[in-house]
Amino acid sequence: LFFTISQGQSLQYQQGVIYRRETNIRIGRVAVFNSRTKLIVKTDNLGHFSIPALEGDTLQFSHSGYLGQKFIVSNFRDFVIYLAASNELLEVIVKGKSVKSELQEVEAMFRSKGIYYKGKPPIYLLSPIDGKPLTFLYERFGKNGKRARRFSQFAKKENEYSDVNRRFNDNTIRTVINICEKELNDFKKAYYPTPLQIRSWTDFYLYNYIKKSYTEFRKERIPCNN
Repeated sequence: LFFTISQGQSLQYQQGVIYRRETNIRIGRVAVFNSRTKLIVKTDNLGHFSIPALEGDTLQFSHSGYLGQKFIVSNFRDFVIYLAASNELLEVIVKGKSVKSELQEVEAMFRSKGIYYKGKPPIYLLSPIDGKPLTFLYERFGKNGKRARRFSQFAKKENEYSDVNRRFNDNTIRTVINICEKELNDFKKAYYPTPLQIRSWTDFYLYNYIKKSYTEFRKERIPCNN
């Protein structure tokens, strides 16, 4: 069910996260449509999605109150999609909490279920002296422990997305270079920095990166009007 060979390719899962344009607000319940397979999935409350696809498939993103967006699957790296509100005067999204507070709420929910080590209990809990072997076994092998480990991996990615998007975003890019609207998303997807890069760069280095990357991006592209 998960891997199908078609035209010499393996079916894989394309993942990503969806933001409202020029904000750090994730958009939940966005419809993600694979135009080849006709499969539709929806983003979770944190804007994250995962959909099976082949390289070259076109994914379409739609949500009431937002302009649609398309993405062509190429290398299966996680990516970010930005949706623009169809009418900025209409506040159609729920007032968002910070990603950090949302993740903390989920972690608190796991703690209420007896998961105190994010599904990775320390080995010393098995000690016959002052140990808690039942806690170790419950958290290591129970369903909630498995869910907590998956969530921990997801939370790490979400925090990394936030770190990058906080500095490499529409406003920053427009401040550094003169880029037209229809090029902006393509530029961001092509030159999206890694979390490690963004944490090590000063603003000066980040601005130079944007300038140099845009020079490379503009090669062999038809100029567009803003």
